[in-house]
Amino acid sequence: MKVSYIGLGSMGGDQAKLIASSEHELTVFDVFVEVRERFRDIARVADSIEAAVEDADLIQICVRDADQVRDVLFGEGKVATAAKPGALVVVHSTIDVDTVQSLSRQLEQHDLLFADAPVTRTSQDGDGRFVLTMFGGDVDAFEKARPILETFSTDVLHVGPCGSAMALKIANNMMTWAQLVVGDLVYQLADSYQISFDHLKTVTRANGNLTPITEAFLGGSRANRGALTPEHHEFVVSQAGIGEKDLTLAIDACQSSAIDTRLIEIARELLRPAMLGDQS
Repeated sequence: MKVSYIGLGSMGGDQAKLIASSEHELTVFDVFVEVRERFRDIARVADSIEAAVEDADLIQICVRDADQVRDVLFGEGKVATAAKPGALVVVHSTIDVDTVQSLSRQLEQHDLLFADAPVTRTSQDGDGRFVLTMFGGDVDAFEKARPILETFSTDVLHVGPCGSAMALKIANNMMTWAQLVVGDLVYQLADSYQISFDHLKTVTRANGNLTPITEAFLGGSRANRGALTPEHHEFVVSQAGIGEKDLTLAIDACQSSAIDTRLIEIARELLRPAMLGDQS
């Protein structure tokens, strides 16, 4: 299968490398020349989105947000006008459900198929696969994309129609970021009574309250807050921004479903201070 991958950041780049090691024919593009040049010896490197997608059967997009997704799809010389009729466009970026469904309708007018396929990191298996991929789209689209998704996924889950996978990803991320905020508050409470972190971990591990992500956060970022190197500080600031974006998506999704958003609004407010402390 001829595959095009657009967006070669930390997540997309690793996925594309695993596709490149398979039997499929891969073309990649990223707006940063130095990033796409890393693929020069393992895939075909395009100098534009138009060149990347012109003959692709499957087009994968992994960029930062909804605005970037729209630009990739509908900017001048971009996917909607450059891709061949019948190609399947799969978006891995975490964006809002309404945008996913709107993009699907718009691409249908260009005779292009569309699906949402957000991912979440898992434990890496022996073949290097490192994410679980959620898929929102019809069965035919799922079966077309599955061989490519399986090159980098420990599991591929067909959630339901277009938009359903994105809703699941938003719900998952809402839980992750809210748990980090609660974990920080728990850490503060225990510390205020001179309870050691080891004792806190012993109890919360035993009863299942402590997730691996929260433990890593409390043992790393929380313990080092106020003493971050400039490089680590920049990384944490970026992660906090992603968390705030994810929680905003969760708030919007909850409001659309008449679900109380007060707890998530507080989590969004407290996330950056929890991650950065007095370096915020």
